[in-house]
Amino acid sequence: MHRQEQQKLGFEDALQLAKWDAPRLEALLLEMHASELAELLLACRNDEERLAIIPHIPEELRGDTLLELPEGMQEDLLALLNPSEIEEVVEHLDSDDATDILQNVDKEVADEVIERLEPAERREIEPLMAHDEESAGGLMQVELFKVRHDWTVEKVIQVLRRFGREIENLNYVYVVDDDDRLVGVLSLHKLLFNDAESIVADIAEQDFPRVHAGQDQEEVARIFDKYDTLALPVVDGDGVLVGRITADDVIDVIQEEATEDMYRLAALSDQDDLAEPVAVTARRRGVWLAVNLLTAIAASVVISQFEATIAQIVALAVLMPIVASMGGIAGTQTLTVIVRGIALGRVTFANARRALMKEVSVGMVSGVVFALVIAVIASLWFPDLGIKLGLIIAAAMLINLFVAGLAGAMIPLTLQRLHIDPALASGTILTTVTDVVGFLAFLGLATLFLL
Repeated sequence: MHRQEQQKLGFEDALQLAKWDAPRLEALLLEMHASELAELLLACRNDEERLAIIPHIPEELRGDTLLELPEGMQEDLLALLNPSEIEEVVEHLDSDDATDILQNVDKEVADEVIERLEPAERREIEPLMAHDEESAGGLMQVELFKVRHDWTVEKVIQVLRRFGREIENLNYVYVVDDDDRLVGVLSLHKLLFNDAESIVADIAEQDFPRVHAGQDQEEVARIFDKYDTLALPVVDGDGVLVGRITADDVIDVIQEEATEDMYRLAALSDQDDLAEPVAVTARRRGVWLAVNLLTAIAASVVISQFEATIAQIVALAVLMPIVASMGGIAGTQTLTVIVRGIALGRVTFANARRALMKEVSVGMVSGVVFALVIAVIASLWFPDLGIKLGLIIAAAMLINLFVAGLAGAMIPLTLQRLHIDPALASGTILTTVTDVVGFLAFLGLATLFLL
């Protein structure tokens, strides 16, 4: 089937074919990529429509299609499938992807599905289920090609030709000793261009990067980024080779972590997406909206202390949001840079002095520039108060931008030191600081010098 014909298949057409011409639908779906099938399911209006299409997706593509869906939708659909249907899904997947599917269903269902699998598949998946899904052990797959340290290149190539075709994304040969401890790693390129009689232990890269099964997935992603490798071996506490992590899985991790940081900076749950029900999303967002309401009340309490000043000088009510807003934006810029630096491992509490000094300096430079601008604007806008008002708002803005730079850097660093996720709480604290300082500086200076 041509690509143009594929693109014409919408979910409504698929639903009609499911009713009246199932063989035609199955033929069309067979020619589509898993990501295109996922887009088709995403376009459906509800899970009932998706369940009408899923049985017609070829079994070998069904698991990959579900893995392309948002996690919430994936969990909802798996909950509507029976164990035998889930078994059909996982038996066509690599061990790591099969584990991801089984970790998204109830434990009782997962146990029943595992019992239905072939003994070889069960032996692969059961150890992976014991690992945290956000650890190296949760990311790894057990399908890999390993050889003994005393084999020759010729023997390795012979065995590789016989068994290697069963392994996807085969880029490295892992060399182990008699106790299955990792000795080194050999790229296929190096393997093919060495003498047939060479011993693999002599030509393998012994200091090739590796990760431990318990390491966090963020650290795994950093190692991939640092060494630009296509796969990493995973070892246990004794150095025994237990699996490998491929680059395609790490790309998913990077996307997940970036999305999580982005959501948390906006005080959203990392599970908050368009596929979630309204009630669930509203409840998750409502928690942080309630926190924000309390911080907004705190800022309002500060304003209420200067009620008499505002009543006498109405211009203050017009101008004070400018001071708070500029501080909030400047602080958020600093906050984003520092939180991202922490996520990438480039900024820690130990080496943060340089970053802190830079952000405070940027706040001071920006404060001077925009203080002068707003001083001129305020003086012209309210000529009755003239340059005096201009100087007051300029001083308040300078103070708030300095504090914004300082707080934007210090808050996430302090939270990290306290083992609290900086992306989760920094935004709310920063907003409170810049609002309170901005209002207090502007209204306090106005009270002192204009009344």
